[in-house]
Amino acid sequence: MKKSLLVVSLLSLCGAAYAADLTDTAKVISSTPIYERITEPKRECSTDTVQVAPRERSMGGSIAGGVAGAVLGSQVGSGHGSTAATAAGAVAGTVIGDRVANPDENRSMTGSVVGGVAGAILGSQIGGGSGNKAATAAGAIAGAVIGDRVANPDRPRTEQVERCREVEVSREVISGYKVVYRYNGRNITTTLPYQPGATVQVGVGVIEDKR
Repeated sequence: MKKSLLVVSLLSLCGAAYAADLTDTAKVISSTPIYERITEPKRECSTDTVQVAPRERSMGGSIAGGVAGAVLGSQVGSGHGSTAATAAGAVAGTVIGDRVANPDENRSMTGSVVGGVAGAILGSQIGGGSGNKAATAAGAIAGAVIGDRVANPDRPRTEQVERCREVEVSREVISGYKVVYRYNGRNITTTLPYQPGATVQVGVGVIEDKR
C-alpha cells in the first residue's frame, strides 16, 4: 500500500520555488539571535599643541615707514626743531611700518621708541652740516628696528594641529535568527533573516512514498 508523506517548509524561505499543497500556521517555540563579528574602518582624530618656528619678520616695512616719516617730519619741522621733527617722524614711521608689515598685537612699542630715540641722538652726533638730518633719521630708523628686536625677540609659537589616523574597530551584529517552531507534533529548526512573531506560515506538501 502506498503511503503519503508530509513535507513542511517555511513559506518565507521557499517562496515560488516550492509549490505547497496547502498553507498552515505553526507556533514559534523560540527565536535566538545569531551574532556575527565584523570589522570596520574608523577615523580617529585628536588635537595636539605643537611648537613651530617663529615667523621671520620683514624689515622692508620698517625702513620704508621710517624714511617716509623722516621726510614728513623734516617738512613739518623748521629751524632748530627740524632735526628733532625728522627724528620723531623717522621713529613713528618705523614703528608704524613695522607693525603693518609684521602684525602682532602682543608686541610692546617700548623697545622701538627707546631704540629710535637713542639711535637719533647717536646719528645726530655722527652727522654734521647738511647731512645731520639724514644721519639723525638713519640712526632713528636703525635704533627703532634694533630696539624692537631686542624688546620683542622671536620666540617659538604654539599651534593646534589635528592628527588623524585610520583604525579598525570590531562589533557584533545580528546576521539572523535561529528559529524553532512546532508543527504536527514536531519541533522544526530553521534560520530566518528576521525575528518572527508568535507564529510563522508554513507550506505543507504531500508526496507519495514509493517504497
